[in-house]
Amino acid sequence: MNPTGRVALPRAIMLLAIGALGLCLLWVEFAVVGGGGRAADPAVRAAVAGRRTHAQAAVRSPDAWRSREWRQAVDHHAAVLRRHLADGMLSASSHAVCLGGAQEAMALRELGVFGAVAVAKKRSPPLTVAGSDHQLPFPDSSVDFIFAGRALDSSKRQADLATEAARIMKPDGHLVVLTSGASDAYSLRSLQSLFPSLGLLRSRETNGRDGSTLRELVFRKHAGISSTTSSSTSSSSLNGNNPASNCTYRDHQHRIIDLTEPLIQEEPAKPWISLKRNIKYLPALADIGFKRRIGSRFRNQYPKQNHTFKVFAVEADPAFHAEYATKKGVTLLPYAAWVRNETLMFEINGGPAGKKKGANSNSRKPNGRGMGRIRTAAGATNGVSSGELRRVPAFDLAEWLKRTVSEQDFVVMKMDVEGTEFDLIPMMLDTGAICLVDELFLECHYNRWQRCCPGGRSPKYQNTYGECLELFTSLRDSGVLVHQWW
Repeated sequence: MNPTGRVALPRAIMLLAIGALGLCLLWVEFAVVGGGGRAADPAVRAAVAGRRTHAQAAVRSPDAWRSREWRQAVDHHAAVLRRHLADGMLSASSHAVCLGGAQEAMALRELGVFGAVAVAKKRSPPLTVAGSDHQLPFPDSSVDFIFAGRALDSSKRQADLATEAARIMKPDGHLVVLTSGASDAYSLRSLQSLFPSLGLLRSRETNGRDGSTLRELVFRKHAGISSTTSSSTSSSSLNGNNPASNCTYRDHQHRIIDLTEPLIQEEPAKPWISLKRNIKYLPALADIGFKRRIGSRFRNQYPKQNHTFKVFAVEADPAFHAEYATKKGVTLLPYAAWVRNETLMFEINGGPAGKKKGANSNSRKPNGRGMGRIRTAAGATNGVSSGELRRVPAFDLAEWLKRTVSEQDFVVMKMDVEGTEFDLIPMMLDTGAICLVDELFLECHYNRWQRCCPGGRSPKYQNTYGECLELFTSLRDSGVLVHQWW
C-alpha cells in the first residue's frame, strides 16, 4: 500500500470539509444580508446587523430574547417603525424613547437607532429606564422621536402622559401613537386635544399583533414651541377663551348632532311624556375613552362606557345641602348658577311634595319646598310672584367652567335653572364656555299650558315655546349636543 496515498486521503477529506464549511458560511451570510431578495433595503440590513450585535447584550435574560413571543413582538414593532425610518423621522443618532415596552426599544436598536430606550416602572439597562406616566425621566425638549405604541390605550392617566410626552419632545420632533380608538371623528378629536402643541401629520389603519385593526397617528411638534409655551397654549386654547363662533373643533360634534334625536318643533301638549322618546346619548354614538369624565347628577341609564364620573351639583337652597352631603363622589356648589358673582333673590315656591322645581338640581324635595325664579337684588323679576323671597349667593357659571374643566374633559351638564337659562346660555355662548360642554340636557321654561286650568297658560314665565326652540337651535348650530328635557 502506498504510504503517500494514506497521507493524501485524510488531507483531501480535511480540505473538502473546510471547503464545505466555507460554502455554508457564505450561504448564511448571503441569506442574512440578502434577506430573501430584500438586499437593497438598508433598514433590513441594519435590523439584521443590530440583531447580531445588540439583542443578546441588551437583554439581561437570554431566555427572554430567545423566546418566540419576544421575537415576534420585536419583529412586529420593527415592521411598524421601519416606515418612519424610511421617511426620515429617525436616524442612527436620534434620541428615541418608547412608552410601550422594551421590545419596542429593541426593535429600534435593531433598525439602527442604537440609543433607543423604553420607559418602564423598573429600570433594566440598557433597554429601559425607570419612569411613570406623570414623570418621564428626560429633560424638556430633548427627544427627537417618541413611539407611544398602545401606551395611551392602557394608561389610567392619559392627559398626564400626553403632557409629559409633549414636554420632552424637541420642536419638529415626532410622536407615533397606535390605538384601538379614534375610529370616529369625536374620539379622534378627543385624542388630538391631549396634544395641543402637536399637529397631526397623518392617520392610517394598521394591523395589531393579534390581528385587530388599529389606527396609527403621527404627530409633529410645532417648531418654535418650548415646553413652557406649550403649557400656556394648552391652557389658553382648552379653557374656553374664545367665543363659540371660534370653536372650530365643533365640526366633529355636528356629525354627532346629525345622528341624535331631532328637536320637537311643535309645542307638546304633554311635554313630560316626551321624555319617553328615544334619547340618543353621546356615549352611545361615540367613543369617550380619551376624555376625563365630569358630569352633573343624572339618571342611572346614562351610558358611561364603564367610566367613573366626577360629579358637581349646584344647589343654592341650604335646605337640601344635608342631602348632598350623603352622596358619595358628589361635590356640592352651594350657590345659584348665574352670569356673575353676586347676591340674588330667589323665590321659594310652596306646593305639593314631589319633584323639586330647583335651581340646578333634579333631586326630590321632602316637603314641597323648592327654589323658583331668580330675582336681582333690585327686585326685578319676570312674571308674577307666588312665594317668599330669600337672598342667596350666586356665581359666574361660565367663568367657573373655564377655570375648572378643559377640552380634555368629557362634560355632561343637566340644567334646570327656572327660566334663567335665557341669561346663562347666551353668556356661555359669548364667552366660549359652552365649547367645554360635550352634552347638555336643558329644561327650557316657558308659559306652557297649565294642567290645572284648561285653556290657560302659566303666568310664571313670559318666554314662549318658540323662544325655547330658538335657544335649542342656536346651541346645536354652535356644535353643542343639547337635548330637550322636562
